[in-house]
Amino acid sequence: MLNNRLIEFDSFDSFFGKRIFPRFLIFSYLGLFLAILYLPFDYSVYKDTAYLTGALISRLLAIFFAIMVVLAVKLDYFSNKRVIAVTTFGTLGYTSLTYGYIAYNAPSFFIVYNWFFYLVATMMLGALMTKKIFIIMESFQIAIVIILMSYFGKNQEEIFLYFIVSISLVVYVYAVIRLNRKNGEEAYNNAYFMYVTSSTDGLSGLLNRRTWYEKSEKFFEIGNSVAFIMLDIDHFKKINDNYGHDTGDVVIKQVSNILIEQTRNNDIVGRLGGEEFGIILINNNFDDILKIAERIKDNVQNTTINHNNNSINVTVSIGIAIKDSTINNLKDFIKIGDINLYKAKESGRNKIVF
Repeated sequence: MLNNRLIEFDSFDSFFGKRIFPRFLIFSYLGLFLAILYLPFDYSVYKDTAYLTGALISRLLAIFFAIMVVLAVKLDYFSNKRVIAVTTFGTLGYTSLTYGYIAYNAPSFFIVYNWFFYLVATMMLGALMTKKIFIIMESFQIAIVIILMSYFGKNQEEIFLYFIVSISLVVYVYAVIRLNRKNGEEAYNNAYFMYVTSSTDGLSGLLNRRTWYEKSEKFFEIGNSVAFIMLDIDHFKKINDNYGHDTGDVVIKQVSNILIEQTRNNDIVGRLGGEEFGIILINNNFDDILKIAERIKDNVQNTTINHNNNSINVTVSIGIAIKDSTINNLKDFIKIGDINLYKAKESGRNKIVF
C-alpha cells in the first residue's frame, strides 16, 4: 500500500528539470550571445541594400525571443509550462531568423546552421521533450521554411533538397528524443520506487520512523499550531500470540488505513515501530485535534478484522501533546505524547489523554 499523499516527490518534469535546465541555461545564453553577435554582421552585409531594415528587424526579433528563452528557463513564472515556453520562444526565434535568411537572400548554409543549432537545443531538452511537442514544433518548422522558400522564388531543386535533408534529420532527432524519453521514464520510476522504499514502512505503507522524524522536525520548527498524537494498539502481543503474526500484520495494515482515512492531506502519519504510530497535526485548534483522535479511536474500535476464519476487534490508546512556549524541541514534544500515551494505557486502555 503506497499512500501517495505522504510522499513528497518531484513530478516527472520537475525531476528532470532540475537536472537539465541548469545546462540548458548555459546553452540559452550561448544562443543569445550569438544572436547579438550577428547583429553587426547583418548590418555589414545588408547596409548598402534595400534589405537592411528588414534584416535588422528579423535579427532583433530573434534576439528578443532568445531573451525570452533565457527568461523561460530562469523564472519561476514559467515553472509549470517551462518546456512549452522554451520551445515556443525558440521556435519563434528560429522562424524570425529563417524568414530573414530566405527573404533577404542570405547564403543557404545560414539556414542549415540555424536549424542545426535549433535541433541541438531540442535534443538537449532530453526526457522533457514529448512526442506531441516535437511533432508540432518540427512540422511547423519544415512547413514554414518550404512556404517561405516557395513564396520568395527559390528553385525547386533547393526546396526538394531542403525537404529531404530536413526529414532525415527530424527522423533521427525524433528517434533520439523517444529513446531519451523512454530512458527518462524508466529512470524516474526507479528513482520514485527507491524513494518510496526508503521513506515508507513496507507493512503499513505509512512513513517509516526516520522519514517521519525528518518531516516532523521541519514542521515543528516552523509551525506554532502543532499537535502530536501518539497511539498504540492495545494488547498487540496477545493478538500475535493468539492469532499468529500474519493476523498481527493484517491488524497493523487496517489500523494504518484508518489513520490515513481520518487525517488530512497535510498531516504527517508514520509507524514509529511495532504497534506504535505517530501523527503530527498542523494548524488545528484543540477541539479539532480531539475530534480527530476520537474518530481514530472509535473507528478502530468499531472495525471488525477478519483473517484466517477469525473475527477480532482491537482498540488503541492515544496520548496527545500540544506545542507551547515551554516545548523547545521535537524530542521533548514527543516525550510528552509518550507520557500521555502511557497514562492512557494505565487508566484502562482505549482512552485519550492530553
